[in-house]
Amino acid sequence: MCEHCVVSGMTFPVRSYVTDISRPGSFYDKWFYKMPRSRQEKCERFRFKDDKKRCIISYALLVNALHELAEDLGTDKTWQLTEGFPAISADANGKPAFSDIPVFFNISHSGERVMVCLSPGETGCDVEHKSNGALKIAKRFFAPAEYEYLLQISDESEQSGEFTRIWTLKESVVKCCGEGIRHEFSDFSVIDDGCAVKSIKLDGGDGLYHMKEYDAENGYCYSCCSIYDDFEPGIRNIKFT
Repeated sequence: MCEHCVVSGMTFPVRSYVTDISRPGSFYDKWFYKMPRSRQEKCERFRFKDDKKRCIISYALLVNALHELAEDLGTDKTWQLTEGFPAISADANGKPAFSDIPVFFNISHSGERVMVCLSPGETGCDVEHKSNGALKIAKRFFAPAEYEYLLQISDESEQSGEFTRIWTLKESVVKCCGEGIRHEFSDFSVIDDGCAVKSIKLDGGDGLYHMKEYDAENGYCYSCCSIYDDFEPGIRNIKFT
């Protein structure tokens, strides 16, 4: 563990949470009014109902994760501002961050799934539903080693699953890095000898990015990346009531 990974002396294994958007309308009405006005405005800009749901429930999941962390660490909850509902800002690269809380987070959603991760250092996460047309996309966006690995898989369903695993790992790295398009997907490989690597160093950077993937289920893949190298072994599945 490197010293620059720790924020304000607070250490804990990186946590990942997942939930789904199948909730009654009353749940979304309640949580909409709990969100900061900036988040409400973002939600209102979405045209489709499911996009609005994902926007709202990702905030609910983030708040739930933050409260669990505070309870587990015994942390003084004064660092949860505005009656327990955190304010969110953005850094210079546009990456969301807590305004006044010394914890890093990231959000991802795909289909009916929403994912959140919390970390003592910079982090990124990604959830994706299994994609079709894997080879065509991989040839355009993946590193040569990743594309060659997919070419060796003859079963189309298995190939699509492996493509989605690789995509989520790469997306989590780029989101952790927080520099967006500076790092193209084809610039780095998360596959070595057919196996997913645990850590990666990007060109032009000093530190390592550590990766964790979780068991796929119902056609979804989940990955998390952090500059902190300690992860919880499993993903926390949250069922809101």
